[in-house]
Amino acid sequence: MRKKRDSLMAEERYHIDELTGLHSLTGILEHLQGHGEFAACLNTVIIYINVMNFKSFNQRYGFSGGNDFIKGIAMEILGVFPNELVARASGDHFIILSNSLMQNEISERLDKLREIAHKYEKGLVMRIKAGVYLARGDEEDPVVMIDRAKAACDDIIRVYDRDTNFYSDELENRNRLRQYVLDNFETAFNNRYFKVYYQKEVRTLTRNVCGYEALARWMDPEFGIISPGLFIEVLEDVRLVHKLDTYIIEQVCADLRKDIELGHNVEPVSVNLSRLDFELCDILGEVDKCREKYDIPKYLLNIEITESAVASGADFLGDQIKSFRNAGYEVWMDDFGAGYSSFNNLKSYDFDVVKIDMNFLREFQTNKKSRVILANIVDMAKELGIHTIAEGVETEEQYEFLKRIGCEKLQGFLFGKPEPLNDSGEKATNVGEHCESMEIRNYYDKIGEINLLGNTPLRPKTMEVFNNLPIAILEVDENEMNMLYMNNAYVTFLNTIGIANMEEVNKRLKNVELPDVKGLKEITQKAESSLTSRAEADYIAGGSVVNSKVRFISRQGNKASFALVSRNVTLYSDGHLADSVQAAMAHIFNQYFRVDIFDDEGTVENIFLKGEQIAISDRVKSADKAVKTYAELYIKKSEIERFISFYDMSTVRDRIKKAGTDYLVDHFHSSSLENAGRMQMYMIMPFYYNNKWKYISCSRYADEMVGTN
Repeated sequence: MRKKRDSLMAEERYHIDELTGLHSLTGILEHLQGHGEFAACLNTVIIYINVMNFKSFNQRYGFSGGNDFIKGIAMEILGVFPNELVARASGDHFIILSNSLMQNEISERLDKLREIAHKYEKGLVMRIKAGVYLARGDEEDPVVMIDRAKAACDDIIRVYDRDTNFYSDELENRNRLRQYVLDNFETAFNNRYFKVYYQKEVRTLTRNVCGYEALARWMDPEFGIISPGLFIEVLEDVRLVHKLDTYIIEQVCADLRKDIELGHNVEPVSVNLSRLDFELCDILGEVDKCREKYDIPKYLLNIEITESAVASGADFLGDQIKSFRNAGYEVWMDDFGAGYSSFNNLKSYDFDVVKIDMNFLREFQTNKKSRVILANIVDMAKELGIHTIAEGVETEEQYEFLKRIGCEKLQGFLFGKPEPLNDSGEKATNVGEHCESMEIRNYYDKIGEINLLGNTPLRPKTMEVFNNLPIAILEVDENEMNMLYMNNAYVTFLNTIGIANMEEVNKRLKNVELPDVKGLKEITQKAESSLTSRAEADYIAGGSVVNSKVRFISRQGNKASFALVSRNVTLYSDGHLADSVQAAMAHIFNQYFRVDIFDDEGTVENIFLKGEQIAISDRVKSADKAVKTYAELYIKKSEIERFISFYDMSTVRDRIKKAGTDYLVDHFHSSSLENAGRMQMYMIMPFYYNNKWKYISCSRYADEMVGTN
């Protein structure tokens, strides 16, 4: 078959494309209209291929690179469709003619071609769109088959998630209507078949109407309501859409003027502009002209621009947006999230409002990811100082969710479908429905600036990334612990317990003797063994009560990672808790007749004393001398030497480590006149504070301990 095709091509040199060696358009038409093997019949299949983004490829790699790409794609088409007739129609367009392909086979081969074609892309996305026409037998001219395959291809040019399209009755009807639009739009303008329908925008907090969107409708005497999705696309294609948009803007201004004069409720109206409006006319001048003609304040007109228009408008459109905002108009981005450069557009352009695309709400029930994305869009917009409105709201559940995440305005069938003005010239309202007064608009806009999803809702927006929740990532490698990450809020928390930075805390974590380090290690072990992978505990660090919540993240061999959220309970607790902590500490002290603090520098200080004993540290600051003086005054003579040895602070930590406890305890008999022979318990507990070891010494009578049991 390949030899036969090659032979045919040799005979038809004047029908051959010079660059690729394929048939030309005239060549394939001659076969289709002829009487040979590829003549039109009931089995004829036409595949029309358009390689998207080829213009960008040419700009980046030049005509030579573009020619190499076209020749490569042509060769791959021949490889995937070896028994079919292949032609290059023009530029990056190809036609495949077959009399034997089945429908399922067509899709499989096209997918294979797309996969192979990736090797020619050189970093650019070169999508292959294909329209397919299967012969019906009712074609008066075989050329119609190619036209219909091309129409099927053109129908999905702007559809991102669909690359193959089969010609259908629906498409045929749409094309017939499209032709009707082309032939009759002038008549529609002249006879005022275009009408403005208004759809309510509702304030989420109050459910009061706070604005409207103006939508164009073609009320045709023959076809009835013609979809704006169809006629707007046609008007854009013939570069007349600016005529429609200025018509709608003028009608909106006229309707607003009537509302004002009749004393009706007046709310801002948002009007939609096409990307082509900015190219085909001075659209800002046209808007100003209409507004001034009807004496409409600027705050009653909001300008909506679709995200796709912004994405394709580059710097020129950015300047136009800036001009509108500088002139005092609000500019909204419509269909946010529907395009492929949503976040880049927010970075590049300044908008007052983003209108969240309704597709997120269409999947509200079936796809939980849509809720997360919606919440993050609102969160991000608030942090950027941009107001939010969601379209497509149809259920109370959707309304409650959007209210909870702080979306300020809503639009959708739950509140009303687009409607024309009623017989009284007013916009449609429901029973009991209220409209927001213009005086209170700024009040609610200020409320809308509060980010209910953020950790710093009260902080002014400074475009700085900030989280006031102290978060850290801890890694435990066998017995060693190391902080991998901490945010600024966690560093601030560390400062409250006397630790300056991550370097200092990691140095501290290597000291496994520290009670707070031990406490942290125990919490991580509990978290990893817990069914919920979470644990929480309080411990003492830097003289404060610290609460840490820990979540086990992952383990790989000896390494395990944990997320920490910590807070200084003593410093930041509420007044009631702080009072409770103070009361508890006082009660604990009251269980002892004295409490002293020793340190590694050889000094001692008495911090609590009751009974007949004296505060030795008031007279003697040296710990060694104070211990000896105390022993001579209050300890039975036969036990003095053992007492002095017990209070040798240079050996306390080693003795504790050997004992496997957190403290030392011993008992000694009193030699004081009042309590002679009475057994006393002495306890020493080391703690680390301000980068120094200190030791708390507590003393109480042993018989009082028994009495409390």
